[in-house]
Amino acid sequence: MNKKRTYSIQQVAEMTGLSKQVIRKWEDRYGIITPERLDNGYRIYTEAEVARLQQIIVLTEAGHSVKQAAMLVQQEEEEQVEQPKAPTDQVKYFLFALEEAGKLADDKKILHLLEQAHHVFGIEVLLQQIIAPFLRRIGELWCEKKWGEYQEAVSSQTIRDFLANLRRRFHVPEHAPLVVGSCLPNERHEIPIHILLVQCMLRGYRTLMLGPAPAPNAIESTVRLTNPSIVLLTASTQAVWADDGQAIRAIDAFAKTVPHIKFFIGGAGIHNALQHFQLEAIQEAHSLQDVFSQ
Repeated sequence: MNKKRTYSIQQVAEMTGLSKQVIRKWEDRYGIITPERLDNGYRIYTEAEVARLQQIIVLTEAGHSVKQAAMLVQQEEEEQVEQPKAPTDQVKYFLFALEEAGKLADDKKILHLLEQAHHVFGIEVLLQQIIAPFLRRIGELWCEKKWGEYQEAVSSQTIRDFLANLRRRFHVPEHAPLVVGSCLPNERHEIPIHILLVQCMLRGYRTLMLGPAPAPNAIESTVRLTNPSIVLLTASTQAVWADDGQAIRAIDAFAKTVPHIKFFIGGAGIHNALQHFQLEAIQEAHSLQDVFSQ
């Protein structure tokens, strides 16, 4: 496991756009962060503390006072990012309506329902209680041959487009730490990584998404150019093993050369195989909680 990355106050100032004076003020006045002190008295900050500062910035730019923002972040952490629950009847209505729209391959209706659910419930409920169950239902209807290729493709593509547009509209400060997300080579199902990246943005991270089925060298070159804090790799199918894992081994070998960057891998297409497939630099993650607790 990689050693936890830490930053000086100068580095934190450059990453967040805050002055060193403001960082110290927020620490002393609001208890937002509690950096460790070295023997020489200098403060060192963890990635979690930098992310917390980014969350505060996002909330203050949305109109909250610093005190209110600090309380909201603290409350969220105390609840361990527990997902809010929407009224069951409302959720059932949207899921029913989405399935009916998907049956007709009505992309405009699907998009309208997603926008409406976003407005009613907010992002977290939308992702966890609307989009995720609808995706599972699309898969069930496809496997049961109750839906054809066109219905499945239109429904999935509309969700993908909605999530991509949601990420484009979401404001995160330009100095926020970066998360690069990508399907693994040969994997074309990109919706799971879109969902993960939206959730990362809610935590104050900038995000960059690679397209489906990237070449291994595309992932490597992107990481070298952007120097992210975190790289998330996913696979929903067994297609990633078409080359007997050579591409994944190549990415793992590259990850060893950049130990300051955390690499995580997950998804339904990867878990069972990893029981017999040893990775040295890439860590398996079952949720974002695994990623941000490292």
